[in-house]
Amino acid sequence: MSHEKRSRILLWLMLALCLLPVLASSALYFGRVPAGGGSYGVLLPTRPFPAAASPAWPKGRWVLAGVVSSPCDGACRQRQFTLRQIRAAQGEAAARLSRAALMAAAGPAPEVGVAVLPAPRSGVRSDGFYLVDPLGNQVLFYADDQEPRRIIQEVARVLKTNNGLG
Repeated sequence: MSHEKRSRILLWLMLALCLLPVLASSALYFGRVPAGGGSYGVLLPTRPFPAAASPAWPKGRWVLAGVVSSPCDGACRQRQFTLRQIRAAQGEAAARLSRAALMAAAGPAPEVGVAVLPAPRSGVRSDGFYLVDPLGNQVLFYADDQEPRRIIQEVARVLKTNNGLG
């Protein structure tokens, strides 16, 4: 084999070696659609949470917010218990997480240490609770029938991932 032919083959091999990662990544990207994020709660569009404009809102902190009826029925008490457990299970990060009770009607505060705000007239579901970021934007919604252990894990992951926020 001549020197010129050998050089040409070597040049083509180097070109193929450089193009191979680009072609492989393009084939994987366009040929196979990646799976979704897999969050346990319902990921909400980024917009301000309706109650976050209230002066009593805990600003600069992550907030678990749920509607509380007066008087507090069984589902309401279970939601408050779940919110306490989620916050307590965060360990050191619990200081970054507050709870807010959105009162549907006038009544006594559900418990000490919970920000009490009037529930917005629209835009807030009463069959679960919200995770709101320190900027006042809604992030996730969890229905009352979801498993608390998985919610605890997801909230911990969100707080860890967003360590510099709140």
